[in-house]
Amino acid sequence: MNQTISIRKRLLVTLSALIGITWLGIFVLVNQDATHELEEIYDASLAQNARILFGLLQKEIEEGEVEMIRDIALSTDYLHDYELNIAFWAKFGKIIIQSRDAPEFLTELPEGFSNYIFANNKWRVFTLRDSETGLLIHTAQKLQAREELVSYLIKDTLSVLLLVLPILGLLIWWGISSSLKPLRQLVDEAGAMNPQSLQPFNTADSPKEIAPLITALNRLLERLNLAIDNERRFTSDAAHELRTPLAGLKVQLQVAQRAENLQQKNTAINKALEGIDRTTHLVNQLLTLARADREDKATLKFEPVDLAFLCQIILGSMESEATKHGAILSLNFDEKVSFIVVGEPTMIQIALRNLLENAIHYSTTPARAGIDLTLSDKGDKAIIRVWDTGKGIPQDAIDQMFQRFKRGEQNRYNGSGLGLSIVKRVCEIHDADISVTPATETSEFSMTLSFKLAPNIHQ
Repeated sequence: MNQTISIRKRLLVTLSALIGITWLGIFVLVNQDATHELEEIYDASLAQNARILFGLLQKEIEEGEVEMIRDIALSTDYLHDYELNIAFWAKFGKIIIQSRDAPEFLTELPEGFSNYIFANNKWRVFTLRDSETGLLIHTAQKLQAREELVSYLIKDTLSVLLLVLPILGLLIWWGISSSLKPLRQLVDEAGAMNPQSLQPFNTADSPKEIAPLITALNRLLERLNLAIDNERRFTSDAAHELRTPLAGLKVQLQVAQRAENLQQKNTAINKALEGIDRTTHLVNQLLTLARADREDKATLKFEPVDLAFLCQIILGSMESEATKHGAILSLNFDEKVSFIVVGEPTMIQIALRNLLENAIHYSTTPARAGIDLTLSDKGDKAIIRVWDTGKGIPQDAIDQMFQRFKRGEQNRYNGSGLGLSIVKRVCEIHDADISVTPATETSEFSMTLSFKLAPNIHQ
């Protein structure tokens, strides 16, 4: 199993490597530049010494005192070690003047700078020649002295770098540890959470780099809280609502078991079957509502939906149920108008089916129900009006009709009380508006859904 490297170690290694490589590059560049400048300074010194010596000897030649200069003994008092690496050599006719340990210039060197090897020593030489008097001057320096100085500079610089790098590594480690403190706090907060208390993370003091992560985690926690709440609510709703019908089923089956004749048994069995149908419908509604609570725009796949075509499918599938209840269904819309919206077709179909199912069951003689499709005044929304000829509900009960398991006072239709809650949730997912128009003596009861039309569909 591969061991993962911590962010702290990864940053430490990366930053140390980058800083080390950068310093090495800078060191190489500075070393090259320093070596070049050192060569220039030493060369300038050789040229300057040659010209000074040339001026002095030129004056002595003019005064005829060159012979006296040759006899001058050079003092070795206070001789610096570096002076052993510097020499001069001058020739005028047969007269040669040279410093101690100066090389014998046996070959003729070009005027200016050149390199010369004598007795296995490399010398840097500056040559100055006077064509009128024949005066020849060489000033020289051992290249070994220059190389030793450059080597000393390199060693001194590298020793400083080697001393600073561990200190810099400790400072980087401390800086990284301090910078990662918000992550440790985030881990501590996450570790302290439990399913009963999923509090969002604090983003007030978080760095900008991890603020998006914390925001994403908070959104995830929000969805988890919602999912947990929905699960608890579903469990509570299922336990509460299924207890009564299951108890009724048990009673009817016990009656059938104890029936004294076939008629009583068949009656009890038929009632049990009706109870099973109602319980099945209740379970389906509970599952549908649980799914609607769980889904949102981020989890559903939205696509273009033709509401006119969808309404035709719904009416066609509910014709038999409408006939069973003696209701006549109708669908009204302008075929020249496009009613295409963006949404999840299954969810929209479930909502419209619930509304139309209520309309069928609650319509009164002459029982009629239907769907009207129109556009809003601005032409940017599709208006779905589901109506019926029922008595409707009181005005003061409209606010409560979307509550879960809230049933109307009419007992003609023993529904689950979840249909309108499902419709409301579907509208919330699609940012659709929902409104209710109570029935009057001159108008039907209706519920209206308003969906935004898909882009480029406005007419």
